[in-house]
Amino acid sequence: MIKDIAVLLDRSDTFHNALRIVLQDETERAIPPGARNNAAFSYGHIALEHGSAFQHLLSVDNPTSALALVRLQYEAVLRGSWVFYAAPDIWIDSFGSQPGSNSRKEPAEFPNVYKMLEELAASPAERVLAQSLSALKERAWDALNSYTHGGLRLMVRSLDGFEPELLAWMLRTTNSLSYIAAQLLAHVANEPVRSNQLLATRNAMSDCMHQA
Repeated sequence: MIKDIAVLLDRSDTFHNALRIVLQDETERAIPPGARNNAAFSYGHIALEHGSAFQHLLSVDNPTSALALVRLQYEAVLRGSWVFYAAPDIWIDSFGSQPGSNSRKEPAEFPNVYKMLEELAASPAERVLAQSLSALKERAWDALNSYTHGGLRLMVRSLDGFEPELLAWMLRTTNSLSYIAAQLLAHVANEPVRSNQLLATRNAMSDCMHQA
């Protein structure tokens, strides 16, 4: 592995461990009841898992599989944020229902990415949340789709190798998404002290993430 990437990967592992320390025992803590909170909390944990998986795959020199996870992590963060801040109650009620025994459909479909971003921007969420997710989509959505769905970018780079700049950018992307996911967990649990601790962690290790 290229030295600069190895250094950033090690630093990223330290960052993720710091997030876990702040979120200690979060999965065992009582969260406010309700389908909305449960769904948002679950998507936050899914996003953190995708971020950890990206780091592991990159550390064992499997960048092709690692890059396929970045869009999945982005969508988990966006969906969790939209569910918590913007989803209508009627949608939450439908989403939390059980599908029919002979049905293969989800009980409720998510809006498309553009609609969720639009509604998130109009929600009570802090403005920076929708801005950050919108900026990332504008900058990298086509590439993320290509890496996840086996497009030309993925095919070419799997043959010719992955540029260090690309891997570093994606690593900072997953770290940024993991930070947003961690903050979502703190907000769902209604713990402003924990949220402030996460912000302090981010500020202390800002080199691991994209700069606002």
